[in-house]
Amino acid sequence: MLDERLLRALDHLVSLPTESRTPNRELIDWVADVLDTFGCRVAIIDGPEGRADLLASLGPPCEGGVLLSGHTDVVPAGQGWASDPYSLTAVADTLVGRGTADMKGFIACALNVIEDTDRARLTRPIHVALSYDEEVGCVGVRDLLEHVRHRSASVIAPDLVLIGEPTMMRPSHAHAGKLAYRLDVSARAAHSSLSPYMPSAIVAAVHVVNALESIGAPFQREDVQQKQGADVAPISVNVGSMHGGTALNVLAERCEVSFELRHDASVDPDAALAPLWAVVAEERRRLAAVGGGVEQIELTRYPALATDRDDRMVRLVERAADRGRSVPIGYGTEGGLFAEAMAAPVLICGPGDIAVAHRPDEFVTIDQLQSCVRFLARIVEELCVNADSLAS
Repeated sequence: MLDERLLRALDHLVSLPTESRTPNRELIDWVADVLDTFGCRVAIIDGPEGRADLLASLGPPCEGGVLLSGHTDVVPAGQGWASDPYSLTAVADTLVGRGTADMKGFIACALNVIEDTDRARLTRPIHVALSYDEEVGCVGVRDLLEHVRHRSASVIAPDLVLIGEPTMMRPSHAHAGKLAYRLDVSARAAHSSLSPYMPSAIVAAVHVVNALESIGAPFQREDVQQKQGADVAPISVNVGSMHGGTALNVLAERCEVSFELRHDASVDPDAALAPLWAVVAEERRRLAAVGGGVEQIELTRYPALATDRDDRMVRLVERAADRGRSVPIGYGTEGGLFAEAMAAPVLICGPGDIAVAHRPDEFVTIDQLQSCVRFLARIVEELCVNADSLAS
């Protein structure tokens, strides 16, 4: 049976529709109140328009311990649900609702473990970090890390940063970084019969897209379906949207293209995109002849994560999770930013399957939640209770 306290916490978390770019302050305030009753020291870091981060600590104000990290935003529910996406629904051995896997299930588990922790036994702290707008480019965690660097009232220097993204409780030590851009291409509208003599915004955009595809082409493997635990491609590219033109017989005056490049830690993403920017510069020159051009807007970027697989914390997390060796994952998290900001290994491990995270009828199994609670309790015991014996 799932602990009723955990079930109630998850039910409440899911009931708060904290979609990206919308307020999450009600959730943050609720978690802050809960953690305060557990004896935690809590700070709320305000962001824009009703959004905020949370940083809380339990135990002695010293270095070491563990930092448990999660994001509070969810992708929009959309259509196609068999039940209310913002009402937790039990279906057989699963719990259905937006955010159950990604990643309010982990947050509920963390609250459960902290509540059950005997503060008197703690020799090192447990930290909890919750962020906003992770799903749209790891936005909010940057404010949180800035707070830790410059304004945190207590020491935040954990031995391990643990991010509870859905990995089916199998640890991950590495993930992709990402750059995303929008290109606004402009030309001059004209009759389509002038196409041999005048540039089109759409044609220019297609040239850019072809250049992007050429960057990703060497890493395409049509014979392999990427699965969790398989090698992650060093580079992947995707054109997410392309809009332009007004009519079949008109040279397009405008075209907008949005694209991303994902990369592992061995890749310098700016160097990888250099051939693309050379094509953009050439198209910009051609379009300038008719008063057009290409405006380049960076939408987001976050770094790849590459924790040393031989680090002792990786071994510890693998033992505590008991799901096999750590593997890389193909999607991004806030892990790379934590790794840049803190001198601590960063691991990803949490309940639920990323394959259902952004779909209708998102769910997490009860077994996964129970496994996560046991896992977190072991981590706390090792790093926050028996830390001295571990060091010896």
